[in-house]
Amino acid sequence: MKRILTLFCLFLFVASQPARAQDPVFEPARLDSLYQSGVPFGTFLKAAERRVERWQANTAKEGLTEGQRQRIEALQGTWYLLAVAVDGCSDSVSTIPFLSHLAGASEHISMRIIAPDTGRFIMEGRPTPDGRAATPTVLVLNAEFEEVGAFIERPAALQEWALSEGADLSSNEFSRQKFAWYDEDAGWQTVEAVLSIMERAAQER
Repeated sequence: MKRILTLFCLFLFVASQPARAQDPVFEPARLDSLYQSGVPFGTFLKAAERRVERWQANTAKEGLTEGQRQRIEALQGTWYLLAVAVDGCSDSVSTIPFLSHLAGASEHISMRIIAPDTGRFIMEGRPTPDGRAATPTVLVLNAEFEEVGAFIERPAALQEWALSEGADLSSNEFSRQKFAWYDEDAGWQTVEAVLSIMERAAQER
């Protein structure tokens, strides 16, 4: 029931957002080149110097439900996740490991990570609801490296909290409650958001 209510809230939050017709269109050739220049998650993890214990702990978690695994198996097409992330980012460490599980669950899904200095135009072109360029920003690309959607900074339900009740908290209390939310969710909403983007795009083809 909790997840049903969460999905309903997520739907209302997304549906309430204004149309983004003015978003820049990123050329597939450029995204292809950026993707090829990125590093696999395993390489990124080995090079991490900040929040190392949390990176390792989240990577060790299962991260996928049986229902999500079944949907991944049924998913048609080839998909690439181009993630702009950094090891010191509290939202990156709480989401990217679970997207690595998503990518690892199918030979038709893969993920590469690039640094914010390289992917700055992606972050600025896909800002948070309050207008910030943030990590992680994850572009979901189809087989032709065309963008079909994006995951920006954190799951929608957490983002809604961060911009409402969370905005009135001290920095320390905000971080404490945010990490508590991430720990309880264990990557479910992150995977759900990105998997749903791929499913919708597959249906539209």
